[in-house]
Amino acid sequence: MTFRKRLSAAALVLTATLVAAAPALAEGPSAAAFTPSASLAEATNNQIGLHSMLFPDTPFSAQEEMFRQAKAAGASYIRVDLSLSAIFTRGEYRGHPFYRTTWTQTDQYATLSNRYGVKVLAIIYATPWFIADCPPGVTQADAYHCPVADLARYQQMVGEVASRYAGVINDFEILNEPDIGRYFYGSPQQYAALLGAAADGIHAANPQGRVALGGISKISTTAFTDAVLAADASLPAKIDINTIHLRSTSSTAAANVARWRAYFNDRGMRGPLWLTEFGYPADGVFQYDSKYRGAGEASQADYLEATMPVIVGAGGDMIFVTQRDWGKDHFASEGILSAPNPLPADPTVTRRKAFAVVQRAAASLTAPPPPAAPGITTISARQSSRVRLVGGKLALRFACADTTDCLAARFRLVFSSRRGYELRTPVIKAGRTLTTTVPLSASSVRSLKRSGGKGLRFSLTNAGGLKLRQITLIR
Repeated sequence: MTFRKRLSAAALVLTATLVAAAPALAEGPSAAAFTPSASLAEATNNQIGLHSMLFPDTPFSAQEEMFRQAKAAGASYIRVDLSLSAIFTRGEYRGHPFYRTTWTQTDQYATLSNRYGVKVLAIIYATPWFIADCPPGVTQADAYHCPVADLARYQQMVGEVASRYAGVINDFEILNEPDIGRYFYGSPQQYAALLGAAADGIHAANPQGRVALGGISKISTTAFTDAVLAADASLPAKIDINTIHLRSTSSTAAANVARWRAYFNDRGMRGPLWLTEFGYPADGVFQYDSKYRGAGEASQADYLEATMPVIVGAGGDMIFVTQRDWGKDHFASEGILSAPNPLPADPTVTRRKAFAVVQRAAASLTAPPPPAAPGITTISARQSSRVRLVGGKLALRFACADTTDCLAARFRLVFSSRRGYELRTPVIKAGRTLTTTVPLSASSVRSLKRSGGKGLRFSLTNAGGLKLRQITLIR
């Protein structure tokens, strides 16, 4: 939706001669510059985030207000824009070339994350002009949309970002809506190269770092994603978080989410599915769902309340609801906060009815706990289990212990390697059992062997009387 027509002042000063700046040495860090606060370490782990549209040059008081409101909403994450062009600059001063690394603006995100105990999903975007590979006719000031010519330098830059914020900012989305030509001036193959380099830089710099696919906007087709994955067979193993952007009617939301969950599963990408943009307008003129139209803010609130649980049930692991108004048309009233755009210093914001809906969702939609450390098993005490390392498939036997049929249930297996599998059981008749198998990758088998069969976490939702009776690795 909103790939950044506004960049920081540092990002826009891109001419070869930067007479306003003095020569400076890079500030580049060699290790993490921040330590997680107690508040951040104890941050909530629900399935609600906020899409904030915060930029590096947004006034600090406005950034703080959005973090404050995210905390009040109960969100576990806030999505922000982290511009490489705001950090890495090159130019000339009185005939002398210089290269400068400036962290002042982006450090504010880490400071606020620690202060308010809200985790950050940082969008890595804005290619510095001096490593850009732009099509003919693109101006230097617009180079931030371009693919990368120097992938080694790009990987180093992203690695420096991941290293500096390790422990405080661990989740990075590589570009925003790269499948839309006006936001990324490159091909799927060029995006694949950029994504792979970014993933290598992040994973090398921060063992906790997670890489998210750039939010896919055109969810009616998989053509762009097909081409990206075809360009580099190693990408599924490098992408930790799958993403889409969802703006649809309430009646089609679940089907869209389930289809993309299945798409990623089929390609071995069994990490979580995050909707990094999701919203619905409060202005009745732009309300496109016939079920939720005509009552303005109340219709917006009702739409969100009805749709978010359905999205989670269909396989969505995290929903980033639009936090504030932006742009024009239906985006201009999509926020759960009514706020001026662009955000001024000390903005006055008003909570819409949808804000309370998001608060309730944050309290009720709780994400599975993080993967267990090697050597620890966290299967619920309600469930008996047995692990036997004899082969390359995992067999799970479920029993319906109720006197009535057990409804369809969603379950997730996560290994200490962080590779996860998400599956569903059908309705199981009262008193009956069901056995299902999960094919394991070589890395998952090795992980289980290293941990003596204990490097597995199992979670089951909406299970009713369904119980896990046994887990067995079979030939």
